[in-house]
Amino acid sequence: MNELYHDRREGHFIALLKYWRLVFNDHFVIALFFLLGAMAYAYAGWLSKLHAVEWWAPLVLIIWFTVVAQLGRFATLLQSADRIFLFPKSSQMKSYLSGAWWLSLLCGELIMIAGLVVTLPMAIITLGWHHGQWILVAAAMLLAEANWFVLSKDQLNFNSSWQAGTKGWFFNQWVTTLVIAVTSWIQYPFIGLVAAIMILLVDCLATNKVTFSLNWNKAIAQENQRMEQLYRFFNLFTDVPTVKGQAVRRQWADGIINRWTKQGHPWSYLFVRAYFRDADMSGLTARLTVVAMLVVFFIPLGWLKTVLALLFVYLLAGELTPFYHHFDNNAMVHLLPVGRKTKMSDFQQLCRRVLMCSAVLIALASLGRTLMWQWSLINLIGGLLLAEFLVRLMPRRLRRNNNR
Repeated sequence: MNELYHDRREGHFIALLKYWRLVFNDHFVIALFFLLGAMAYAYAGWLSKLHAVEWWAPLVLIIWFTVVAQLGRFATLLQSADRIFLFPKSSQMKSYLSGAWWLSLLCGELIMIAGLVVTLPMAIITLGWHHGQWILVAAAMLLAEANWFVLSKDQLNFNSSWQAGTKGWFFNQWVTTLVIAVTSWIQYPFIGLVAAIMILLVDCLATNKVTFSLNWNKAIAQENQRMEQLYRFFNLFTDVPTVKGQAVRRQWADGIINRWTKQGHPWSYLFVRAYFRDADMSGLTARLTVVAMLVVFFIPLGWLKTVLALLFVYLLAGELTPFYHHFDNNAMVHLLPVGRKTKMSDFQQLCRRVLMCSAVLIALASLGRTLMWQWSLINLIGGLLLAEFLVRLMPRRLRRNNNR
């Protein structure tokens, strides 16, 4: 069973690596670089305004770490057919799940460490603790994460009575984490560490007393749900075969479709209607535009707003370019009595309108809380000019991609 888990783990990593390479492409890496830099700069500016004692700081830290502890998932790597083919080896599944549990725990602890690193500067300013207290509270948070995974594994035990129903899940995994966080951040870090150790020992002893019998239906359902969430994240950046968006009838877009469609240009009608009905493309551009608006709204520096606004317009153009091949697998469209130049011009017209609408929305959001009209006007002009330049560049980019 250990060999089976190792084989599945390697296959799982190879499959994820393929998608991660598509996610972290050149466009996304550049955007991520600027976005993280802008967020770090804004975070540093916010920290400079904090005082030595803030009454709300412990409450924010409690909520933060209670939520961060729930972000990890128990990756069993089970498949739907396992309930049939591996059922005769149910008694050996405990060793299989042991390796999966340790790997999942490692990933969960890394998420918790990242949460500690992010909040450490704020906590240092607002709480004024010494290094020993930080070590104690960090250990308490890591033990709280370990306790979460102990209960996650126990939830898959068919003989366990602790996790029966939704109430047991809520109490054991949310309330125990909340208790550890409250005792650590409000009472004293040492008390929180003692509480974390006691809760972890009690849960470990209680789960080990019961004979383990894998609940196949629940385990497979949870793994399928975990993979579906992961694939939906990847689907934001690339096409995932297992995740297909449904065509949605959007009546509110009928007026826009009629305005954007040229008479005597069938490709204009097809591209515009496909864009609004395709949940992946229209949803992706809408989400990216909303993210851009939120980022430029909260960034205090005008020049940084401009850089990020232009960067997001560039990213939107990169996401729209592959939409040119949306109808390539449809044999009927090749019978249309129009040439490729007409198809390209109609596609460019759609991209031009989408990019200009996004550029206008991003420029309006760049006004921010201080109503920076000058920078907003610069962002508007720069965004529109960049959108027109990228639209004119699309035929060359498509030819270059086809030659690869």
